[in-house]
Amino acid sequence: MIDKIMFWNIRSVNTQNAFERLIDLNRRHHYKVISLMKPFQEAEDLDIYRSRLGFDNAITNVSDKIQIFWSGDWNATVVANEVQHVTLKLHNPILQKEVMFIAVYAKCDAMERHDLWESVSYISLNHQMPWIVGGDFNIILSEEEKQGGLPVLQQETADFAQFVNMCGLVELKYYSSRFTWWNGRIDNDCIFKRPDRVFGNQELMQILSSNEVTHLIRKCSDHASLHVLCDRSGEGNWLLDFATNPFVELHAKMKKVKKALANWNKNTYGNHFQQVSTLEDVIKVKELQLEINPSGVHREQLHKAQAELNRFLNIEEEYWKQKSGMKWF
Repeated sequence: MIDKIMFWNIRSVNTQNAFERLIDLNRRHHYKVISLMKPFQEAEDLDIYRSRLGFDNAITNVSDKIQIFWSGDWNATVVANEVQHVTLKLHNPILQKEVMFIAVYAKCDAMERHDLWESVSYISLNHQMPWIVGGDFNIILSEEEKQGGLPVLQQETADFAQFVNMCGLVELKYYSSRFTWWNGRIDNDCIFKRPDRVFGNQELMQILSSNEVTHLIRKCSDHASLHVLCDRSGEGNWLLDFATNPFVELHAKMKKVKKALANWNKNTYGNHFQQVSTLEDVIKVKELQLEINPSGVHREQLHKAQAELNRFLNIEEEYWKQKSGMKWF
């Protein structure tokens, strides 16, 4: 069983492109939960977005800065709906367990973030269950998570670290660029940071054998979206329900794992849109090159790769339109 979750600070100038990007990602990955920070419009449009994304349920926080969409087979109870976070108890039908899901969009001001740390810490003391906490914390944990700009204030990072330790959180391992935000500038004015991240507690790690986060490319926003995989089935693909000759068992296990990997490849990447996946990998490399050397040349190369990706995404969109027409016919 693999559940997929997304956290994204969407903060985009062109909200229509951002929304189309979100629809495309959800169509390819089939997320169970999507959490958006600083989303497109006001709360009254929430049902429109929910319907277009194909979700059954949605909620916005009291300041309209966080929106959460989740699958209909995941029953939810609202634990807290506050300015800087929304906390839900989500019942996972496969795990047959409740999981605490917290979407965070922290304030830029350090004193205001103290309210967030206190609120979530209070919840952690009163709810002993698996936790997943993610979003834009608007602060980093160490100097290594920032490149360029003003020096990091040690007191602010210390407060964040104390909050993480107090709640017993462990950061999920991530892949791709170590930065999730870029200010869009080059040379001496360039700044990269990692304010976006996902945590889990020990209870989550015990019930899910493999958890990982991929920082997707920064497209339609200055923040990378966080693609989270929560996997409980990985070890099961190596288990058999019979005992026989060791060589026969090994052959059966290899066959079972091969089938699982084939299904994973199909469900995660798809067979028909490999070019899109390839171009996204190319953009990841271009983003890393820009982080290492934020020059005009590298920015131009990144923009060219992004334009090529847009071309193939338009082709993919035409495919879905034609397929939709065939289904109707």
